[in-house]
Amino acid sequence: MGGIVSALAFPAPAKEISQAALLARAAKQQLVYLKTASGYRIPAIHLVKKTNSKKDNNSNYFTIIYSHGNAEDVGLSLPYLDYLSQYCDCHVFAYEYCGYSLAEGEPSEQNCYECIQAAYDYLTNLEKVHSSKIVLVGRSLGTGPTVDLAAKLCIQKMPPAGVVLQSPLESGGRCVLGESASFFLYYLDIFRNYEKIHKLAPIPVFIMHGLLDRVVPATNGKALLESLAKAQRSYPADNGRERSDDHYKAVAYPPLWIPDAGHNDMPEFDCMQNIAKFLRFLNERKDAS
Repeated sequence: MGGIVSALAFPAPAKEISQAALLARAAKQQLVYLKTASGYRIPAIHLVKKTNSKKDNNSNYFTIIYSHGNAEDVGLSLPYLDYLSQYCDCHVFAYEYCGYSLAEGEPSEQNCYECIQAAYDYLTNLEKVHSSKIVLVGRSLGTGPTVDLAAKLCIQKMPPAGVVLQSPLESGGRCVLGESASFFLYYLDIFRNYEKIHKLAPIPVFIMHGLLDRVVPATNGKALLESLAKAQRSYPADNGRERSDDHYKAVAYPPLWIPDAGHNDMPEFDCMQNIAKFLRFLNERKDAS
């Protein structure tokens, strides 16, 4: 199943489609290059809100790390990314997967994890963006690296401000073959979000999914939400006692189930509005703490 799932997971668009659009962003100083742990060079687009100083940029706005879906790349996503930054009033950092557009290497689960880690390291080490000002946003396949990084950061007690999962998958295997098949072929499965989602219990997570989705059925998003809510309700306080009610009220965020939407026809403006609303929630939560 590993080869089958991987083939279905990474139908990368032809590289030449978006190369010109990406390279054109170099003139605007929006194109940067990162190096993954395996040594692959990948491009990223950094959209920075304009204010009086770079320090104000980093301290006053959230930075979204955006992980795109499988049949698109960063170049094809540029109009959406521009609108996301403008409408949600935030910085946006969209990195590329190995093997996509201008990126070196081949697409794989491990390379995706290394790519998002390279994006996070660039922002925190070079741009000095604190993890508390980072919001991870993943769509479809992009929820795999998004959940993985968020889980690692929560374990390290350096959690992001929040996470947005659009059309999330429980795992590659469960998305394609269902839950039972994923158990029998466990070691060939990829992006096992269902094993990691509970680690996001310390932070707000916004899940949105189209109920007519036939690519990643909405049962995936609902199962992840159920596991997350259970973990959030029993998240332990620092003194070891449960603080279930108080913590759940502080981090719980209602999902968005869209009745008449599938996988590739999610209403863009509605999604954008709800991401902006989630960012406002994160700001209010920060101000209240």
